[in-house]
Amino acid sequence: MSDVNLRRLDLNLLNLFEAICETGSVTAAADRIAMSQSAASHALARMREQIGDELFVRNGRALVPTPIGARLFPEIRSALDHLRRAIGEAQGFDPARSVRSFTVAIPHIMGPFMALQLRARARSAAAGVTLRFDTHTRPVDLAGDLAEGVVDLAIDWMPITRPSFVNRVLFRDRIVAIARAGHARMRPGATIDDLLAEETVRVQHRRPTDELPHAVSRLTEYPWQVAMTVSEALEVPAIVASTELVGAIFGSAARLISPALGLIEIRLPDDLGQIAIQAIWHESRRVDAGHVWLRQLVDAELAGRGD
Repeated sequence: MSDVNLRRLDLNLLNLFEAICETGSVTAAADRIAMSQSAASHALARMREQIGDELFVRNGRALVPTPIGARLFPEIRSALDHLRRAIGEAQGFDPARSVRSFTVAIPHIMGPFMALQLRARARSAAAGVTLRFDTHTRPVDLAGDLAEGVVDLAIDWMPITRPSFVNRVLFRDRIVAIARAGHARMRPGATIDDLLAEETVRVQHRRPTDELPHAVSRLTEYPWQVAMTVSEALEVPAIVASTELVGAIFGSAARLISPALGLIEIRLPDDLGQIAIQAIWHESRRVDAGHVWLRQLVDAELAGRGD
């Protein structure tokens, strides 16, 4: 259908089409959508004219879709279902009955683990709701995706300071240095000067579209000897565990990963360490009842968990 035809098409025609497909009768379809049989017959004639196809043919006492009608039916039913859910949830969100989908971006190194926790909590409260996660350490345009609704909410260490974005601190994490437990020179009490004397592995910088947190900004000022740059934060401890390189990750990740990989943690000075992990969303989602539920879910699972 062209854009012109779509603008002329009455939504009631789609409701009627769906009802005829499901009941096999104009009379039964008219009863279902509270329309007179005469009005339903005229509406079906208008739709046939606009589509350019008969849409239904008689098979015994029932109406069955033509090939074009059969192709249209699942698409129209899906579109109407989405519209009904959207209107219903605009009037109120019931997590126990909703089948809505949300996308959450978590660039934090613990993103995959946070995703598993959020998924488990959501399943217990809203079995029909789908949570999708993007755990790229370096998202390409997170602000744009949030503004356009491609991503519903982000859990990130890097705030979005542009107008119309909400940044709410969930917890405070700490950047720590890590080294292999058998490293020839590194010990838990090593100093920043000791670290600067070693070759390091680091994550490739994100594009500085927004202001860097103070701790990260300060760290970038030091003359690190970068031997390797990787694209994902979880690669850092894997490289450190198998080489003499040192690296830096969030303390929440170090507590989980270090024992398994045989790493030691080296605490950095306070002005290099602490960093706020925030829930971030676009202002346009503030009163969306489903989005409010999502934010409450994130708060319940993650708020206050850090250093």
